Amino acid sequence: MTSTGFDAIVLAGGRARRLSGADKPAASVGGRRLLDIALDAVADAHTVVVVGPERRLPPQVLAAREHPPYAGPAAAIAAGLAALESAGRTDAPVVVLASDLPEVTAEQIARLLRALHEDGAPAAFAADETGHPQYLVGAWTARALAAARTAGPSASVRSLLPDGAAFLALSGTADVDTADDLAQARRRAGIGPDPVAARAIVRDALAPLPATLRSADAAAGAVLAAPLIAAEPFPPFDASAMDGFAVAGDGPWRLIDAPRAAGHTDTPPLAPGQAAPIATGAALPDGATRALRHEETARDGDLLTETSAGRDDTRRTGSAWPAGATLAPAGIDVDAAVRSVARAARVAELLVRGPVRARLHTSGDEIASAASGSGPLPVGTIADSASGPVTALLREHGLAVSDGGHLADSVEAFRAALAAPAELIVVIGATGHGVADHLRSALAASAAELLVDGIRLRPGGSLLVARMPSGTVLLGLGGNPLAAVAGTAVLAPAIIDALLARSPRAPEVLDLVSSEQLRLPGRWRVLPVEPDGTGRWVATAGRGTGHLASAIGHRGLALIPPAGSEAGVHRLA
Repeated sequence: MTSTGFDAIVLAGGRARRLSGADKPAASVGGRRLLDIALDAVADAHTVVVVGPERRLPPQVLAAREHPPYAGPAAAIAAGLAALESAGRTDAPVVVLASDLPEVTAEQIARLLRALHEDGAPAAFAADETGHPQYLVGAWTARALAAARTAGPSASVRSLLPDGAAFLALSGTADVDTADDLAQARRRAGIGPDPVAARAIVRDALAPLPATLRSADAAAGAVLAAPLIAAEPFPPFDASAMDGFAVAGDGPWRLIDAPRAAGHTDTPPLAPGQAAPIATGAALPDGATRALRHEETARDGDLLTETSAGRDDTRRTGSAWPAGATLAPAGIDVDAAVRSVARAARVAELLVRGPVRARLHTSGDEIASAASGSGPLPVGTIADSASGPVTALLREHGLAVSDGGHLADSVEAFRAALAAPAELIVVIGATGHGVADHLRSALAASAAELLVDGIRLRPGGSLLVARMPSGTVLLGLGGNPLAAVAGTAVLAPAIIDALLARSPRAPEVLDLVSSEQLRLPGRWRVLPVEPDGTGRWVATAGRGTGHLASAIGHRGLALIPPAGSEAGVHRLA
């Protein structure tokens, strides 16, 4: 390796015609975008340029676009070289890498670079398991790649190959061209990230909702986007903290018949040496210097004396907070306490994010919607028993949930649902790979970016999270009730945290009875739990996922790590 290292051009354009026009670099394999797999493979590069449509990229990665768009890899390489030149990078070797390689690694890139430095090759390319050369998995010297600067839009990368180029047999460098290729790559990679990693993916990928001004009452379920600043001091006036007497000056005091009730100021002022009865919360009359509670005074006719030593039962103006004080920081839930304090501080509007508006859809021709009423159902259909608990759980997390209706088993029905405006769309069912599961096809046709495609969880492992081009977030849940509830409990909080720019809450760790026996090999699991009265919790297992019978009488759900994991058991809901 030279002292200047190497640079990288990652090609992330193309029309993916054999993948029905889907955005290949955004496709997820093993919980990562194909683009992120490519970026990880060239993470040691000095400068990285991604060429293609606008995408979410790490801050240190440069973006470029080939001209004209979709003109092909040679034009994309030329655009990448121009970006490197603008960054002052002209002499270092350059790795050219496609973003449709689900198994490419940094070790493979290092082998290609060694062929330049140790073997003196002007360029080195991978050959996959079938012996097919992969011209878009290659390392080039700066001199060898210079020809790409002047290549026309119709040029092929093969036409740019220099004499003496090396080809290295590197397993795991096959690209993804078809839906079957993608499915096979996903099967080889496993079922996706674990719940902890999936939450991190979601929080990193989703942008917060814009901040808006709302009244305190309308901000329930939202999060402060700016600190809550007091508009007025509290209390706004000197007030008596107890039923007793307002006194002026030093005692003893002569009582006058001018009682001061809370909410009234129509009593005469006090002269030095005078006192008057006062109620809790009443403003001190003009001239009064303090308030005394009944039990610390003695009365002889109209003469009042103090039995304590200089006590003052007055709540002074601004003693709780002055005007301009910060009462709550940004990122705090606008709960009942925040709304109460805002009213007390006379803050008319709060700058907040949220509340998040979610639209919930059930799906499946075998599901009778909640509106189907009671009584026997046709043979082959079952009642919707998932939408109710999922809705309740979403609302517990502060979401405003509306019923989006039931979706038939057709791509058109799902595409229409995804096109309707919303901040979060939740779909129960159709997340599997069966013949009637059309959610993935609808997402691909809608140019959605899959953030999470499967998760190491039971039940609920077929869970999906995607982002539509409009910014709408899609949460796809397993169709079985317990799977739907488990997926909601695991990932909905991370989605909400991201949309509201809220720091994640520290998980509540549970001391679970027989937790080792409940752990599965390689997968996390969600089970209903109940405290046993001794500070420990007991889980219920083995009742099936097609209903919530195991959750009856239980006070929460627990997320249980796989066998051999050192992670603790966490309470979900």
